Amino acid sequence: MTKVGMLGAGYILQAHATAVAALPDATLTMVADASLGRAQAAASRYGFAQSGGSIGDMAASDCDVVHILLPPALHLDAAATLVKAGKSVFLEKPMGLDSAACDALCDLAETRGLRVGVNHNFLFAPSYERLRAQIKGGEIGRIDQIHVNWHFGLVQLRYGPFDNWMLADPANIIFELMPHLAGFLIDLVGEPVLSTVAATNPAALPGGATVYRHWTIVGQAGNANIVLSLSLTDGHPERSLYVRGRGGSARLDFGRDFGGLSKTATDNPIFDAHDVADTVGKALRAQAATDRRRRLRAALAKRPDANPFEESVFRSINAFYAGGLDDRHNGRNGAKVIRLCENIVATATRSAPRDTVARTSAKPSAPTVLVVGGTGFIGRKLVEKLVAQNVAVRVLTRGARAAAMLFDGVDVDIVEGGHGNPETAKAALAGIDTVYHLAKTEGKRWQDYLDGDVAPTRVLGEAAAAAGVKRFIYTGTIDSYASADQRATIDNATPVDPAITRRNHYARSKAACEAVLRAIPGLPLVIIRPAIVIGEGAPPAHPGVARFPSETQVDYWGDGSNFLPLVLVDDVAEALALARTADGIEGKAMLVTGPPLMTAQDYVAELAKAMGTRITAAPRPAWRNWFADWVKEGAKNAVRHPNRRWPSLHDWASKSHRSRYDAAQTEASLGWEPVRDRDTLIKRGIADAVEAYLV
Repeated sequence: MTKVGMLGAGYILQAHATAVAALPDATLTMVADASLGRAQAAASRYGFAQSGGSIGDMAASDCDVVHILLPPALHLDAAATLVKAGKSVFLEKPMGLDSAACDALCDLAETRGLRVGVNHNFLFAPSYERLRAQIKGGEIGRIDQIHVNWHFGLVQLRYGPFDNWMLADPANIIFELMPHLAGFLIDLVGEPVLSTVAATNPAALPGGATVYRHWTIVGQAGNANIVLSLSLTDGHPERSLYVRGRGGSARLDFGRDFGGLSKTATDNPIFDAHDVADTVGKALRAQAATDRRRRLRAALAKRPDANPFEESVFRSINAFYAGGLDDRHNGRNGAKVIRLCENIVATATRSAPRDTVARTSAKPSAPTVLVVGGTGFIGRKLVEKLVAQNVAVRVLTRGARAAAMLFDGVDVDIVEGGHGNPETAKAALAGIDTVYHLAKTEGKRWQDYLDGDVAPTRVLGEAAAAAGVKRFIYTGTIDSYASADQRATIDNATPVDPAITRRNHYARSKAACEAVLRAIPGLPLVIIRPAIVIGEGAPPAHPGVARFPSETQVDYWGDGSNFLPLVLVDDVAEALALARTADGIEGKAMLVTGPPLMTAQDYVAELAKAMGTRITAAPRPAWRNWFADWVKEGAKNAVRHPNRRWPSLHDWASKSHRSRYDAAQTEASLGWEPVRDRDTLIKRGIADAVEAYLV
């Protein structure tokens, strides 16, 4: 039985841990992370026997193999330490940032009889393995062209965190994403000679760093011309491989895991187009039907191959433990991938400024307002508004470096830590008389929200009450209302949905946090429930308006004909700022929305104008969403999946917000007036948001 350790308890841990747990001859022995608490939580969730807080703990363990899931800059040093401790290593891509050091690591492992593997997981996806065998078997003849595309929006470019490693330097994007493309190239034709590298479409990030969103690499590998294309702009996702040979071609959508060969069917041009299309179409339809059946079976059996990405990771890890060292895993090939990345950076026809040091903001001498969630969409606007009013502000955040970038030059005191830690909360509250709590969590299970949202909110509320703050302002959500009845009016007197336990996790969590705070003795609580918040910084394809499968396709929540409760983000920030000093509002819940100016249909029409595109929109009744959800969740409940729940038709119906919203009481209590002009709402809420989005 192979004892497996994993170093790093971040996002990618889940895919690795579930894959290893499914192997018959491997056991999850230890997980280690610089945050011992995070490692302990991961050990409990995934079934590791032990947890640790350092590389030293892992080196001292009895693990045979360690998966290195750290930030890329730490890969090689950690791997060398563990190899010296007698352990084989399996590195998440990229292998490292220095090809010579990658080769040296392989040398070190070979002298000790150990293995160095690298997870280039897309190379093990079923459709690629089929095409790979056909290409290497000569079915399309000698390779003439290889084009590999990664056209996939990078959410961190728009919403952060901006202290993410891959955004710190223009070259880091290449080391982070290009190994996916380079892996195919190295596997099929070996290392190329580059002729042109173009880095274009720069984006200036908070803190002064620059990222290039478009990269085009042209070169030659033997007799084959190669083109690698990277686009990080939002839009239709396309992660594809095209290989043209002398006798046919291969196309693969490796993001969705389907593809096949195409060959000339006849030399008669009248029939060739039909015959080729018919052959390819039949093959893809058969592949799609087989794939759907296989993934449904995997989901019912709770196997880690139910979706393409997790399946590729599972197959990669399974191959690594199956014996031997596949060329696609081999650290020597990993070093070739990194060498290609180095050559791309060195050959780039444009250079980019390298500013990896976060500028720190000025610190006010005596902050009186604490903002938790100040780096979020609404939180940033609130902090800027308060500072403009000469209010001394402290921001409590888990990412101090990212916050320093966001508030570069702004008079803000930044404190690092989580509001669920009693000592951190107590320290952050020193000298504070007003608390704004805008933080939220995300998760797949209700327990994730209890742990990441409700419990930390209790800690912060109790600490604030003990500190004697004058006002605690919590941002709830209109998603917590029962809003499906078009005859009902929702105002400040309306309670949260009586059936809140059957609602989605986010709506339920927000309501649970409100209840927790209301129960804390002596806490001077004010609840602000913003409506659908739009404006610069929000996604124009707003999920509160409709479901956007893509920027050109919309499914309304219902028929899209009822007026929506829309409000500008600047107006929300203004309402929150006014709530700090308004008299007589303790204990109240206040709806923050503008007047009924636009329907979802109106919004989509204006969005199409601003985007300069055609958007196909269709009504989608709540029962259709509920039924699709029920089928999925019914299967998960049948196998007692840990993320199972029972869907609610009422929850889906409430997404349409058919009830009438009335914020007159809020306006009177705060002396607040939202935008009432439709043209202004369109300009600032849609056009400005689109302009910022497209930059």
